[in-house]
Amino acid sequence: MPKRSQLFLLPLIEQRPPGLPKVVTILLLCLYTPFAWLVIFEGPWDERRFSWIKSWPTLPGLLVQSLDVVAKASPQTGYGLMAGFTVLVFLLLCRIARTNNLGLLTAAVLGLAFSAWNSWMAFKAYATSF
Repeated sequence: MPKRSQLFLLPLIEQRPPGLPKVVTILLLCLYTPFAWLVIFEGPWDERRFSWIKSWPTLPGLLVQSLDVVAKASPQTGYGLMAGFTVLVFLLLCRIARTNNLGLLTAAVLGLAFSAWNSWMAFKAYATSF
């Protein structure tokens, strides 16, 4: 039987990692919330806006579109690479977040910063194409 002083330390030492549903929910919110301007932004609800909304699942990977190789490729290839990059970033953030609560906080901040940068680039591309 452990000593009494060790019993009080157990909850601090044996911290359980956050559950997978909690991690997935927080990371999805951090990755996709910055793109809410697509539905909040005032302007016409035309086909251009709907095409941006349809590409919402891949938008966190918009950074890939800045590569010259991807810019010269077909749109389907570009969207495929954006989706692959988004999944890769999500899986890396999940790996960080599943360590402990500090890892979850770190992954959430990193995901939000990464997605906010991509959202800003997407907004600039959307707003300048009027």
